[in-house]
Amino acid sequence: MIDPADYATSPLNPALKLLVFILFAAVAVVYWDARKKFGGTVKSFIDSLLLFAIFMAAASLLRYFGQGTGFGFTSDYSLKWFQSLMYCAGVICLLFAAKRLFTLFREADHA
Repeated sequence: MIDPADYATSPLNPALKLLVFILFAAVAVVYWDARKKFGGTVKSFIDSLLLFAIFMAAASLLRYFGQGTGFGFTSDYSLKWFQSLMYCAGVICLLFAAKRLFTLFREADHA
């Protein structure tokens, strides 16, 4: 019998990894649609969130493929390096979004 709580054998493991990718991809589509409706600082803020969602979707997709040893990567130079880089890029985009949101609130406060 398959233990659903066992990370190595549970079918929930790959299913949840794909679900995370699908959710981040859906968020990216929503941001892509929203950026068409705004301009200026708001659009800049949405662009940062769009990049965040894209990087996070890429990282979650790389997580699904694990180390990538099945298609040319080694355990020393695995997809986990690229996954970590995507996560770092996503966090940087989120920091830019926070800065732009802070700027937007400051501009609205002075208006």
